[in-house]
Amino acid sequence: MRGYCWKLLFGLALLWSWHVAHALNPDIRLEDLNRTSWTQKDGVPSDIQSMAQTRDGWLWLGTPDGLYRFDGVTFERYPLKLNQVLAMHALDNGDLLVSFSPEGLLIVHANGKVTELSSPPRQQGAIRAMDMDRSGAIWAATFEGVYRYAGGKWETVATGPDWADSVQNVTIDQYDRVWASTRHALYRYDREAKKLLRVEGEGMGGRLLQSPDGRLWAVDDNRNLRPVPMPAPGQQMPRLPDFNQSESREVAQFDRDGNLWMLLCPQGICRVARAGSLPNRPINPAQQATDRLDQAWQLTDIATSGMLEDREGNLWVSTRSGLDRFRENKLIPARIAGASGELSVTRDDDGKLWLADWATRGIWTIGADGVAVRDPHRSGISLARDRDGAVLIAGTRDIERIYQGKSSKISLPMPGGKPVDLTVLGVLDDGNTLWMAALQTSLMGLKDGRWLPRGEFNLPQRIYMSAAGGPGQLWLSHNDGGLTLYDNGKSTRYDIAAVGLETGIFPGQQLVVGGERGIVVMRDNRFVQLGPLNSEALRMVSGMAVTPDGDRWLNGARGLVHIRRSDWENSVRQPSIPLVYELIDALEGYPGRAAVGNRQTSVYNMGNGVLWLRATGGLVRLDTNALRANTVKPIVQLLRVNTDQGAYPAAAVLRLPPDSHNFNIQYTAPGLRKPEGMQFQYKLDGVDQQWQDAGTRRAAYYTNVGPGRYNFSVRAANEDGMASDVVASMQIEIAPTIVQTWWFQLLCLALALLALYGAWRYRLQKATAAIASQLQVRMDERERIARTLHDTFLQSVQALVLRVYSVLTKLPEGSEPRTRLEAILDEADRAIEEGRDQVQQLRSGLDLEQQLRHCGASLAAVHEATGFELMIDGTARALSPPVQEELCAIAQEALRNAFQHAHASKVTARIGYGDDALVLTVADNGRGLDDEEVRERLKDRHFGLVGMRERARHVGAALEIGGAAGQGTVVELKVPARLVYAEAL
Repeated sequence: MRGYCWKLLFGLALLWSWHVAHALNPDIRLEDLNRTSWTQKDGVPSDIQSMAQTRDGWLWLGTPDGLYRFDGVTFERYPLKLNQVLAMHALDNGDLLVSFSPEGLLIVHANGKVTELSSPPRQQGAIRAMDMDRSGAIWAATFEGVYRYAGGKWETVATGPDWADSVQNVTIDQYDRVWASTRHALYRYDREAKKLLRVEGEGMGGRLLQSPDGRLWAVDDNRNLRPVPMPAPGQQMPRLPDFNQSESREVAQFDRDGNLWMLLCPQGICRVARAGSLPNRPINPAQQATDRLDQAWQLTDIATSGMLEDREGNLWVSTRSGLDRFRENKLIPARIAGASGELSVTRDDDGKLWLADWATRGIWTIGADGVAVRDPHRSGISLARDRDGAVLIAGTRDIERIYQGKSSKISLPMPGGKPVDLTVLGVLDDGNTLWMAALQTSLMGLKDGRWLPRGEFNLPQRIYMSAAGGPGQLWLSHNDGGLTLYDNGKSTRYDIAAVGLETGIFPGQQLVVGGERGIVVMRDNRFVQLGPLNSEALRMVSGMAVTPDGDRWLNGARGLVHIRRSDWENSVRQPSIPLVYELIDALEGYPGRAAVGNRQTSVYNMGNGVLWLRATGGLVRLDTNALRANTVKPIVQLLRVNTDQGAYPAAAVLRLPPDSHNFNIQYTAPGLRKPEGMQFQYKLDGVDQQWQDAGTRRAAYYTNVGPGRYNFSVRAANEDGMASDVVASMQIEIAPTIVQTWWFQLLCLALALLALYGAWRYRLQKATAAIASQLQVRMDERERIARTLHDTFLQSVQALVLRVYSVLTKLPEGSEPRTRLEAILDEADRAIEEGRDQVQQLRSGLDLEQQLRHCGASLAAVHEATGFELMIDGTARALSPPVQEELCAIAQEALRNAFQHAHASKVTARIGYGDDALVLTVADNGRGLDDEEVRERLKDRHFGLVGMRERARHVGAALEIGGAAGQGTVVELKVPARLVYAEAL
């Protein structure tokens, strides 16, 4: 597949290339042109009344069933208010004038909008012809007369009996002169007199044509052309470049090279080659036609109705049954009457091709004109060319050698010494030996004037194909994966298994072998395969030629493969680089596939750029010097976007409904010469990272595309790599569904955060409740112990004291026993008081303030250099005893650490009674303690810090220890209110 250059130029204007497109070569017979036909089964509308091509490349077809347009691939009905189209005219601004039957006139603008114009005054019947002058005025011809539309109004230019039912057409020439014709007269508009003046002359009525040089011609009812006498305008100007594209002609048309095409002469079509260059005298196409197509099998119908030449040089013919397109084939067939098709072919040094037919033994030659001529005096089976360039014709008894016009004979061997008719399979000259293979003799070699059998040579046992190398050299394949170089009796074997069954051996500067799996080339004394692998086009190559420019031409399974010199050298130098090639196949006139039956080469290089190819469907010719690329740049157009909800016409900004995440974008680039070769690339910004190769596909498919704004672009290149100037693009906006809107997503996020917060709060509450429950259990246990002590132990002790006291009262005052018992009772009372205090502590816990003040004072007394201060913030509140005891323990440990290790001059303890939490802080101004030291102490299991954290965790408190070297240490303990305050539990 040929690579296409995608270096596109981005411009503001669309450029037309009328001057570089060529008409169909008149030297190619009509029957040898590439004809493609469309009928109703292909979608073409029936009963085409008119045709036109607008500047965007669309071919428009007017029918009684409506207006259609064609991009080379698909016929599409264009929706209009009116349907019965009669005539059309494409304007140079890209608009299309369309008239209808029985009345009506519309302008289909290039942007797709439609403008409806009013009908001419006193109109009887539809508008049959129309055109627009440089001022923008529309000129229209009806069955009644000629009218002009300007400034939104119609004016009558000519009407009356002379015009009734005989108006043929209206034409505006390259000088902006208006011409109108009836069946019997011709008129030219005088702008000063503001009327049509009759042009005098015989046979001036009928349809008007214009040849490329700008001359007008009138076609009468008998299909005869007469030149129109035209006033001298000064410098002669050619006709307008889009004259033939503006509308189809019902009678005849000059193509851009001046060839005259005539309809119904008397049926089908005929052509007068180069008629536009003839002098000013009448032309009778029926008599002067150089060739014609007038058989039913040559057209969709021999009842032709219109003809148009498009901007790419194709000729379109509408018929009663369909539509025919004519364009040039790159390959021209050789028509050989009587040949069976199994040919042996060679060439001579005089530019002639020689052919021998296996079945009939006939000999033909083909010269530069491409016409095959049979030689009545010669016959043969197989042809070859010797080292001197002589043609060898193998017959049944001898080989005729024709060199520089002289003939000589070489007798064939006689098996058993008797003359026998031999069936020669092939002849080959290696420079030292003339080799011949026949059914009756097998392989033999003519050396020093004697035919020697195969056994006299050191040849391999198995030979499948052969090709001559240097003098005395043969390249021999064996259909076993091997290739042998037979060099004057010495054999060297090579591996060519990669190609499978070999189909061609091509010696030269680089030895190439073709086979059923591709081609291999000798590189560094071994064969390497060139890719792309499994390419159908590179399979079964049986012929190869190298033209003077270094390009290679390979004849293979799909047709003729053209490889440019640089591409070939790149792949040979680095075989991993796939070959870039162009394929000339059936679409260009290739018949079948490369012939491999007789194991002879199938490409014949005539040395002047002309190649002859032998194919299964016949012999064809290619003139590489005459190849004309299609230089008309395609104009890409976006058509519609299809979603699950429906189809939407393409627009600069297209808004799709919500949930349009699956859609396809249809596009096209009207190309009428070879639409099958149009290549596309597209990209959707935001989805595609780079251009996507679509090949010939005219739709881009996307799935799971989210809401948002995207820019879609598409570009194209025609069959010859000519790329479009402008990239077609549009903006697509996909509306979000409710669940895809930003506010809905924000709401979902808020709800999710709220749910997370709720879960956090719930877990916090559960954790707090668990701690509170544990604290309550501890509190209940303390109260139970307190009750037990009060109700049992203390009561028992009290009862014991009372019994002792009752004994005491019976003892005399001042006696020693009484005195000793009184002392014992005093100690018992003190014990009872201590017990009551312990019970009270079990119920209410230690007093935090008292414990901190007492602990701080005690430590300050020991550490005289360190002062202590206790600060209270807020109103003191009763604390939960279990929590209070843990707080006292943590605070006392923090105070001891500060007095013993901080080397501080002052230690401050602060109790903050907050509504949401109680905050206990112990701070010093000592040496400080950084975070790393805290981590190290925890890691080394310093139980003071560990114990503080464990106690804090047990009561649901948060403990923070911070500070920095030289800035003191702060220990902060924060307990939620619901855990620390007694009234909250």
